[in-house]
Amino acid sequence: MLHASHRGLSGRCVAVGVGVINLLGIERMKAQHPKRLSPEARRAQILKAASDLLAESGLNNFSLEAVARKAGVAATLPRYYFGATDELLRAATQDIVEEVERVLLAPEPDMPIRDRFARYLATLKEAPWGHDVWMRASDLHTDLENIVQTARQHMVEGMYGKAWNELDPLERYEGCGRIGYIEAVVAHWIEHGMKDTAMVVDILTRSSRSLSKPKL
Repeated sequence: MLHASHRGLSGRCVAVGVGVINLLGIERMKAQHPKRLSPEARRAQILKAASDLLAESGLNNFSLEAVARKAGVAATLPRYYFGATDELLRAATQDIVEEVERVLLAPEPDMPIRDRFARYLATLKEAPWGHDVWMRASDLHTDLENIVQTARQHMVEGMYGKAWNELDPLERYEGCGRIGYIEAVVAHWIEHGMKDTAMVVDILTRSSRSLSKPKL
C-alpha cells in the first residue's frame, strides 16, 4: 500500500503531466491554425508575394495560383482580394510605378539628379519586371497602359514645371522623347545583366543635363 505522501506526490506528477500534454496540444493547434490576419494584412501579404514572384520569374507563369503558392495561402484568396490575374498585376505595377515617380520626381535640393538615377536603377535591380511591364503595358492591359502613360506625363510635367494641359505640343514631344531615351538606355542595361551601373547612371545624368532645361 502506498504511503499517503507517495500518493500525493504521484497525484501531483499526474497533474503536471496532464498540464504538459495540454500545453503541447495548444501549441500544436496554434501551429496548425495560425493567427488570422486582418483583410488589409492579408491583401498586403498576397501583394508582396506577387511582387516577389515577379522578381523571380518576371511575367512568365504569373498567375493567381502561383501567387497563392508563393504566399502560402489558399488558392482562392488571391482571387477573393484581387479578382483576376490582371488586377493583381495592376496593383503590383502601381506600387513600383509610384516608387519610380517618388525617386525621379524628387525635388532637386533633396536629391541631386545623379542620386535619383542611382536610386531608380537600384529600384529596378530589385524589380526588373517593373520595366518589362512598363515597356509592354499597352499590350498587357488597358489599366496598365493608363498607369504608365500617367506616370510619363508626370515626368514630363516635372521636366518643365508645368501641368500637362499647360504644355505646348513641342514641349510634350520633347518631354516624351527624353523619357523614351531613358527607357531605351535602361532596357539595354537590363538586357545586359544590369552591369556597369555607375556608367549607366553617368550616361543618364549627362543626357538629362544636356537635353535641356528639364528638372528631371
